Amino acid sequence: MTMFSNLNQVVLNEILINLQEGNINVCRNYGFSKQELQEIEKLSTEEIYDLANSKANFARVEINHDTFWRLVATARINSQERRLIDRALLLGGSIQMLNSYFGLTTAKVSSRRSLLGKQEPMGRKPAASEEEEKLIWDLWQTHKTNCQTIESAEGLELLILIAEETGINLTEIWKLVSQWCGKTMKEC
Repeated sequence: MTMFSNLNQVVLNEILINLQEGNINVCRNYGFSKQELQEIEKLSTEEIYDLANSKANFARVEINHDTFWRLVATARINSQERRLIDRALLLGGSIQMLNSYFGLTTAKVSSRRSLLGKQEPMGRKPAASEEEEKLIWDLWQTHKTNCQTIESAEGLELLILIAEETGINLTEIWKLVSQWCGKTMKEC
């Protein structure tokens, strides 16, 4: 058996599904001719079984290296974003906040919270005390040069840093800093 002994099975499965759904162009993009697709549709179950389990592969794998590396880079960016979302949720990030940063829906935020085991109490969160506001302000003034806008990933990272250092709810920090600074750091 070759390393790709199941390659025929995988390709045939995709072709049969796409033929059934009428996606002929998808099948053609695999490299099959119209005549070959017509022949596949005529095959009996036993013939499909024999073709799928043949030791000789009728397909070969070709790697598009540029696309591979672009997809790896995208996967890493997506992974970093998911980690940032998880950190924000664990620190009390609200649906409104996560919608503002990432466009997440209520359902996505709720399901992510559930997967993280984070129970979010209903209703408004308590507002920060004067002492907490001063602490947030001082930390914000110390670190704000690291980002250009509160709505950037760097802005969210900074808000998360403040929440981690103070133990204050992330949404409350976001609301306060947004009030103080508007959307750009120039206003701060």
